[in-house]
Amino acid sequence: MHGLDLAGEQPEILHEITMKHLMRSGQLDLQDFLDRVDMLGALGRTVLISNYGEYHRLAAYLFRHTKKMIGIVMGVPTLREIFDEKYYADLEGGILESFGRLFKNDLKLYAYPLRDAKTGALITAGNLRVAPHLRHLYAYLIENRLIESLRDFDERCLPIFSRDVLGQIRAGDPAWESTVPPAVAQIIKERKLFNYGSTAKDEPKPAA
Repeated sequence: MHGLDLAGEQPEILHEITMKHLMRSGQLDLQDFLDRVDMLGALGRTVLISNYGEYHRLAAYLFRHTKKMIGIVMGVPTLREIFDEKYYADLEGGILESFGRLFKNDLKLYAYPLRDAKTGALITAGNLRVAPHLRHLYAYLIENRLIESLRDFDERCLPIFSRDVLGQIRAGDPAWESTVPPAVAQIIKERKLFNYGSTAKDEPKPAA
C-alpha cells in the first residue's frame, strides 16, 4: 500500500468481521456469520471475529497486540460513514474523541475508491465530500496522511456490490459467478447459501 513503510517485512493481513453488523431482527444470524467466515477461509484468508462496532475500539484491541503500524482498508462509503456524528453520541467528546483514540498510535486509513453510478466519476479519499463543519477536520487528516486513497486497486471490481451479487444469487441469475472467486462460488453452490437454487424456476414441477 502506498505510504506504508514495511521496512522489508511482510504485512500480516487480517479480514475483520464484526458481529455488530450481522444482526437480523435484533438477533445474530449465526449461520450467515459462519458462512462468511468459511468463504474467506476458503481463500486462505485469516479472519478476525470481533464485536466492535467502532473503529477506535478495534484499533485499541489491535494495538494491544502490536506496536507496529496498522493500516485499515475500507471502502469510500464506509469512510464517509465514520464521519457521521450520530455514531459517537455515547462519547463525551463526540467525533473528536473517537478520532483521537483512533489515530493516537501509528494508524492509517486506506480508502478503496468508488465509481459514482450517476456521473461515472471516481470518488477517492482525496475528493470525498463530508459535512461542511467537518471539512477542516477531514482536510487535517488528509494533509497529515492519516487517511489516504488506496492506489493499487482492480478497476474491474469497482462495479461489483455485495447487494447486487446477493440479488443475482436469489434471482437465479448465473452472472453472479463471475463476480466472486471460484472457491467462493463453489461453497455457495454446494451449501446452497443465500437461497441459491431456491428460485421458482428451479423447483420441480408437479406431475401432470
